[in-house]
Amino acid sequence: MQLLRWCALGLLFALRLPSLVQPAAADQSLYAYIGLRILEGGTPYVDAWDQKPPGIHLLYALLWWLWPDERVVAAADLVAAAAVCALLIALGRRLGSASAGWVGACVFALLGNPSMHRLSGVFVRAQCETFIALAITAALVLLTAPARRTWHAAAAGVLFGAAVWLKYTAIVFALPLLAALWLVRPAGMRPAAVLRDALVLTAATTMMGVVGLAWIAAKGALVDFWLATYRYNVGYSSEGYESATHFVRYLATMPFRQARRELLWLAGLIGVVFALPVGRLRTGAVLAAAWIAAAVVAIALNGRDLPQYFVQATPALAIGAGLGALAAWRSPHRLVKAAAILVLVAGFWRVGVDRPVYGLRLAGLPGLIENIRFDLAYWSGRIDRRTYLNRFGGDRPQDKYDALAVDDLARQLAATTRPDDRIYVFGFSPGVYVKAQRVSASRFFWNVPVLIEFEAGRPGYGTEGLLADLDATRPVVVALQKGDWSIDSRTQFMAHPGLSAWLERHYRQEDDGPRFEVWRLRGR
Repeated sequence: MQLLRWCALGLLFALRLPSLVQPAAADQSLYAYIGLRILEGGTPYVDAWDQKPPGIHLLYALLWWLWPDERVVAAADLVAAAAVCALLIALGRRLGSASAGWVGACVFALLGNPSMHRLSGVFVRAQCETFIALAITAALVLLTAPARRTWHAAAAGVLFGAAVWLKYTAIVFALPLLAALWLVRPAGMRPAAVLRDALVLTAATTMMGVVGLAWIAAKGALVDFWLATYRYNVGYSSEGYESATHFVRYLATMPFRQARRELLWLAGLIGVVFALPVGRLRTGAVLAAAWIAAAVVAIALNGRDLPQYFVQATPALAIGAGLGALAAWRSPHRLVKAAAILVLVAGFWRVGVDRPVYGLRLAGLPGLIENIRFDLAYWSGRIDRRTYLNRFGGDRPQDKYDALAVDDLARQLAATTRPDDRIYVFGFSPGVYVKAQRVSASRFFWNVPVLIEFEAGRPGYGTEGLLADLDATRPVVVALQKGDWSIDSRTQFMAHPGLSAWLERHYRQEDDGPRFEVWRLRGR
């Protein structure tokens, strides 16, 4: 039986291997660019601006140090997924059923595969949420240890602190961690000992916060850090809701809406319901419910429905599905088994966003197969790189990410500029800097903070701050992105009197492609 379990999990996990040929998408390239600046002694927010806490930038610095190639993104996602699978197996065992852990791991390996998403999941791989999910799962495994010691709580606190440094919204995962401390406490542990562990967990998490703030302060970046990760994000998140009532309504309805789109959500939510009445599975079901609830709040706090935000819920849903599957399988009541079968049938019939096949949506599996097939076609050499990259973005007018256009521009700039030359891309294509191995002429290497005039009255911010950067560094090439926003970056740049006058005074237009208008410094 154990060999069969490993074979099943290995087969499902192997479906992720073709993704190793995928390019890094825009967000991942953004993290990589800042990671590279860190490796060169630069400082986040001062030398390269982003609204994320520095955890993801430090992680990408490590990834690029280990393997300076964009394929490290898919590789890191793959390693994180393997670790989550192993942790789910351990968690299931600690919640009273190794079988539930194995089922959860298999569900995660299949239904949590990023290739279930559009464009082979290139936008959701190795995101902040990927590593938040890993850190929280590992913390829960520590806190559910049969012979829990103080060091378990301390290590869990370090992991929790790391998750918060990846994204502040991860703070809500305190709910399942505290639930685990109480619900899965060792036999005979007194409430005072549980309180002690909770305090140790809190102290370790706080220590991570203090260490991170001390590093930022030592770099002289506290003000820029606060503006980026707090002020900017408050505005970003609040844009998604018209009122507090709208936020509450989203919390109440989002899980059910997702259950109609993704079989993982349906299986996880129904699985918790199936497991709750079963005595030996009830503790695990309550913990899974708390974990899912925290994930729902974390998703909602982002203020958007971007697919990567939902990744942090996948381990919780997977263990819920595992517990529910075990409850249904071992139930002596035929009605329970019939209900479980009906859920599966309904899932394959109605759940998913792919075009129906003979009236069946098949839970998104046709899209998964097509995405894997395309990755394999490139891996095996049946299609060339340009054909492959052309699939990733750029097929819709609103696409900000166009893998082929980014690759073409990066190659052009790498060939026509010197390694120490500065360049500037006004848009959302940080991959150009990473692939060309060039440094941005401004810390605002992606332009949204400039477009919205964030903190425009403060020196160094807004359009005037960008213009000061460009005038001081005088990049050899300026590329204006097209088709990235409703009013694209090129149009907005040229509509600003100061920016357009500066560009036309010092630069000559060199190229006018479908995605980028390229200007070169006169005399170069």
